Amino acid sequence: MAWMRAARRLGLLLLGVVLLAIVPTVAASEDTVAFTIKDTRITESSGLAADPSGNLYWTVNDSGDRGVAYGIGLDGTVQGTLNFRAQPEDVEAVALSGDRLYVADIGDNDGQRNFVRVYSFLNPRANGLTVTYHAYDFSYPDGPHDAETLLVDESGRMFIVTKGQDAAIYEAPANPKRQSVNELEKVGSAPSNVTDGLFLPGGERIALLTYSSVQVIAATNYQVVISAPIPEQPQAESLTLSLDQSSLLVGSEGKRSKVYSMPVPSDASPTPTPGDGPAAESDVPESQANSWQSQRGTLLALGLAGFVALVAGIVVALVRKPS
Repeated sequence: MAWMRAARRLGLLLLGVVLLAIVPTVAASEDTVAFTIKDTRITESSGLAADPSGNLYWTVNDSGDRGVAYGIGLDGTVQGTLNFRAQPEDVEAVALSGDRLYVADIGDNDGQRNFVRVYSFLNPRANGLTVTYHAYDFSYPDGPHDAETLLVDESGRMFIVTKGQDAAIYEAPANPKRQSVNELEKVGSAPSNVTDGLFLPGGERIALLTYSSVQVIAATNYQVVISAPIPEQPQAESLTLSLDQSSLLVGSEGKRSKVYSMPVPSDASPTPTPGDGPAAESDVPESQANSWQSQRGTLLALGLAGFVALVAGIVVALVRKPS
């Protein structure tokens, strides 16, 4: 009957509209871009630190850059630089606590450094000037380690989180000396492949970034309490709070890298499974990190494609069905 054919066509049209609305929404919900780092000088952003007083974010380049930190505005453009007369070996992290900015020269891919160094700047300003600094040298009690994460609590106490299969958290002395090398103390284990982190407001929990997730650990016993996946990234290297502390920002290496926003994992988030602890992520080389995110994106795309194909089959069946 004519009215049945018309109703069928109307139903198919409505189904198509729903699909067009749902599929982009599902894909877009994975990736909320806060801003894009547009400056050509920043090719390997390795660390982010929110600076509410300056209304900007600090970042640093990975190994190969001079002594400089970049102040990035809310639109991703560089507002200015902080320069210092030093030649770091492998800068991997930046942190801000109180009125001090910390730049951590702690990378050691070959495991050959006798000590690593953290630079400290009082009242940092992104005004292009060259400023003075304090420098603190640290050694590990169990030999050299590669690290990409510096944590600084509200009191200014520094912690370094190493990277690798047997990752760990090392605490600096409360009042480190500037005239000699300070020995770190191992205080707990950490998830594998941590690339950045920070103390969350209140100081009771720490958020640690890996290539695929944010692991929230207790600041007392360093056990994982919450785990959440991150937005798709080429190679996740930086983590900080937004200026209003309402969300986490996750950044990646690379030119014109995007910084994504995600909720701060809370007790309402999915709880970690037994495999979410320190051994949850294998010690895969950085060159393979990109494939982890690509696989997740591929699985999402395959799932959506399968859903669309199923609906398309139903549509074809309805169209061919005799009236």
